[in-house]
Amino acid sequence: MGEFFKNPVACLTLASYLITNTGDVARRYIKDPELLKFIDLECFIWSTVNADMTPMINAGMVFCDRHFGGINYPVGGVGQIAEEIAAGIAERGGHVVYKANAKEIITEPVTNKDGTTSLKATGVKLADGRVYRGKTVISNATRWDTFEGMIGEQRMPESEKLFRKRYKKSPSFLSMHMGVRADVLPEDTDIHHILLESWEKMEQPRGTLFVSMPSLLDPSLAPPGRHIIHAFTPDWIDAWQVGRVAAHVPAAADQGMRVLHCD
Repeated sequence: MGEFFKNPVACLTLASYLITNTGDVARRYIKDPELLKFIDLECFIWSTVNADMTPMINAGMVFCDRHFGGINYPVGGVGQIAEEIAAGIAERGGHVVYKANAKEIITEPVTNKDGTTSLKATGVKLADGRVYRGKTVISNATRWDTFEGMIGEQRMPESEKLFRKRYKKSPSFLSMHMGVRADVLPEDTDIHHILLESWEKMEQPRGTLFVSMPSLLDPSLAPPGRHIIHAFTPDWIDAWQVGRVAAHVPAAADQGMRVLHCD
């Protein structure tokens, strides 16, 4: 509330964008069809949906992050983020348990102020039977794994059931990790690329290819004289079910390599 009282008008203006989609705002000020397609792509890059399905408040923050100051990469790779978080937890008296497979979120009935009862998460049970209790339980698993796998249909909150009726799932990602000789990349090669052959294919499986080469910024991530390339593209998990993977993998990999080669 402190920030609200410092600048209430700005905060209320920002809050108004919670119910506004990015597409409506873009069409209000932009008439060029090609530029509107670019706004769609900007939204798709992080939300995997077009501008009409992206809340303006989210898009505004991401646009600023991408176009004012650039995108930042952690020195030493993304694994450094987890290591720094773990170190911070330990510094403040916390404890990190490694190789701990969480299997169930423990819930207990509680009485609300209005006299109704509901379930409250009070702990976590691991695969080896150990139980950890806490005032707050935070899950970093996917929404689907959390409520389906660790809570279950019978204990699923009504708010979650309503969410599933209103929102559609986003696709998964197919990732390809490659190592290349450093001399195959020109000195002025940018670290990040987004490859899209056709606007119409943007939301299709493997229609948009993202390429990241962080060793261009941090050579310690690759052996001497080499660079690492991470190419990834949206794809639906249904195509990767048992019995279909053998046929799907070569086609997906070939398509990704073809786009990379053309670029």
